[in-house]
Amino acid sequence: MSDFAREFVTDFNDIGTVGDELIPAGTIVSVRMTVRSGGYGPEQMLTKSRGTGALYLNTMSLVTEGPYILRRIFHRFGVYSNEQGNDWIEKGLRQLRAVLESARNILPSDISETAKNARKVASYKDFDGLEFLIKVGIETPKNPQYKTENCMQCVVTPDWKEYAEYKANQGLQVAWPLLKRG
Repeated sequence: MSDFAREFVTDFNDIGTVGDELIPAGTIVSVRMTVRSGGYGPEQMLTKSRGTGALYLNTMSLVTEGPYILRRIFHRFGVYSNEQGNDWIEKGLRQLRAVLESARNILPSDISETAKNARKVASYKDFDGLEFLIKVGIETPKNPQYKTENCMQCVVTPDWKEYAEYKANQGLQVAWPLLKRG
């Protein structure tokens, strides 16, 4: 070992461990979404379920600020299935609409042309890099070999009081009147 390397070696027993503690359920955080391409659908942006053949948008979102910065939260948004009445697909599409509304500061009840246009995307690539607010949940896996982890409980949209409070704490103005929800 060179003198340079020897000078910087330290006893790592005194160094703290990487925290595995979960973000408390119900915490509102800002995240930036990354779409994890799965090789299916338009522009190969979707992932195919091995079990059902359903297509979903496979995402990883990083917390962008605060005490939980850089924590990762994984989520799958169902977008297509051959099965009629697939609730998972309906839920996934509603969640993607909420992502657009949160990221683009649109009230869910707004039916103006501006709002309608803001809810449109050219492709699923448009979700990559969006920053929006979520309410964090905790998911316990069915298989005990996997660990409990954080999940996206729901997307926080501009009609939530927490949305306005969060934006106010960041020094940002919410373009919509505050409606109670939550």
